[in-house]
Amino acid sequence: MKRESSTQERPDGKSSHKRGAPKGPRKAGVRKAGLIEAAEKIFVEKGYEAATMDEIAAEAGFAKGTLYHYFANKAELVEALREEFDRKISEKITSQVETCPENDWFGRVRAWIGAAVRGYFELSALHDVVVYGPRQPFRNAMADSAITSSLAGLISAGASAGAWQVDDARWTAVMMFYSYRGGCDEAMIGSQPVESIPEKLYDLFIRILGADRMSGRL
Repeated sequence: MKRESSTQERPDGKSSHKRGAPKGPRKAGVRKAGLIEAAEKIFVEKGYEAATMDEIAAEAGFAKGTLYHYFANKAELVEALREEFDRKISEKITSQVETCPENDWFGRVRAWIGAAVRGYFELSALHDVVVYGPRQPFRNAMADSAITSSLAGLISAGASAGAWQVDDARWTAVMMFYSYRGGCDEAMIGSQPVESIPEKLYDLFIRILGADRMSGRL
């Protein structure tokens, strides 16, 4: 396909062209969202290695030059998809946690776990692409993840209210995040019943928080 270009006005009144930029108004957010959605579909269907930039551009309905304007390679697309995975689960968690009363800290922990586990299973194909697809170590700082940040905020707020005692909410949230992800993975490979994961994680989270498990009963 022929690459698109956009015309920009220079101070001297002449036109300049930025290679790969779409014609007309940018609408960068909309274009990027469409490209990311297309990348998710192609990566999930074909795998990271087999997928091509040409296929992703075609799926999005853009010229390849448009894709390269926003993403230099597949690795950048995977990074964008990691952020998308994080955002989608975080939205599910926030929506569920906010249905609980503000002072129901143990109910909020349960809600966090339930939404996080459901989101993980619903988005498991996307998770496998962004974590395992590129076949390279994935060691991003989990403390910077929106999922972990939501849990850290819950832990910190509960500690301030006296529901539990935690010295370092972010570090505690990171350890709980890895327990959550590991528990979901164990269920996926069949070593644990899927339906048991939320309750097992709740038991573990309450012990990590140093709280009385019975106080968390609804």
